[in-house]
Amino acid sequence: MESLKKKFRNLPLRRFFILSVLFTFCMVVILSGLTIWGCLSFRHYLLPDANSVYLTVEQTFADGRVTTITSLAKFGEDLQNIPQLTLEDGIDNEILDSKYSIEKIENSFDTLTPKRKIAYQGCGVIMVAVPAILSIAGILVCGFHFYRRKLSEPLRILSNATEQIAKQNLDFSLDYSCQDEMGQLYNSFDQMREALLKNNKAMWKLLEQRRLMQASIAHDLRNPIAIIEGYTEYLQLNLPNGNLSAERIERIVNNLNMAAKRLEHYTESVRTLNQLEDMEIKREYVSFAKLIEDISNDFKIMADNARISLNIISSLSQCELHVDNAILYRILENIFGNALRFAKSVVSISFYYESSEHNMYITVTDDGAGFSDEVLTRKESLLLPTRREDGHLGVGLAMSRALSEKHGGSLTFFNNDTHNAVVEIILAV
Repeated sequence: MESLKKKFRNLPLRRFFILSVLFTFCMVVILSGLTIWGCLSFRHYLLPDANSVYLTVEQTFADGRVTTITSLAKFGEDLQNIPQLTLEDGIDNEILDSKYSIEKIENSFDTLTPKRKIAYQGCGVIMVAVPAILSIAGILVCGFHFYRRKLSEPLRILSNATEQIAKQNLDFSLDYSCQDEMGQLYNSFDQMREALLKNNKAMWKLLEQRRLMQASIAHDLRNPIAIIEGYTEYLQLNLPNGNLSAERIERIVNNLNMAAKRLEHYTESVRTLNQLEDMEIKREYVSFAKLIEDISNDFKIMADNARISLNIISSLSQCELHVDNAILYRILENIFGNALRFAKSVVSISFYYESSEHNMYITVTDDGAGFSDEVLTRKESLLLPTRREDGHLGVGLAMSRALSEKHGGSLTFFNNDTHNAVVEIILAV
């Protein structure tokens, strides 16, 4: 019984509506038919029988007596039902003459009594009014039942859900187990809610990352600005007196030039990071073997210039990847460039493709001192690592993480068992 109720509840809206209409129609027809049949029967009862007649028998006896008997009879009945006379003993019972007469009963509304006329007319009104009332009531009951069983609860839940979204609250769930069209609508609505929640989290994360990045860059801009201000004030005080030698002036100019280049590097980094939001992913099918070959050739030159050995490990050769080749190169160049700066003698890059997940895993490892504890502690909350002593802000790592997430993946970094820096990149391909 419970399974039948559940099956009936999961009926599609169209089928449920059709069944409700058919059931209501059948009930209206049955009840209307019973009403009309009852009224016709009662009317038939009120009117005289059209086949009934009054039969009169008049008999004349030998002694001169005349006897008349009248009885109710019907056409088609046998004469055995005609009444017979019973005569007393000792009297001359000879019948000299017998006469029969039939009088038809008038089957007319006019022959009814006033009360029967009212009852007869009432039956006519009932035969017209009751089917009409049943039809209207059936439509109302069918519509109310359909709304109550199929629309009331879903609309209420959807209304509450839209109110939650209007209040910018996306952390809720929709509880509706019916598998009809409203259930499908719920699934679509819930997917939209999850997508909005995911997008909002990504947006807030991006805004937080940008805020932290701007704060970090603003903090680091103070150093070159302070250097430039210090040197300009120093020159203003000493140049008029001729207290500076040519060698000293040349050294100050070189330091000012370096500070200016650092400022240019910081502003260019901010501009590049701001452009990442508008960057579109343009995927194309790329041969994995060709990709590894190109990366090996390009990065080998960079490694040779830095006098670092390059070790590339790949478990696949024959497959195609659906990637944005330009973004993939940009990510690897940033990570590999960082690894070359801190590596002592060797940098390893390993590639692994997970066909079931359609993800490519890239791991870049160098044999340097690894990430500091401060960087590892703050890596989940900060987009950028802390500032290095050489003034490097880790903007390349920040851009690589943003590009990896834009490509449907992620970027994480940690130290391995030998305390070497490891950067793991996951890209959806």
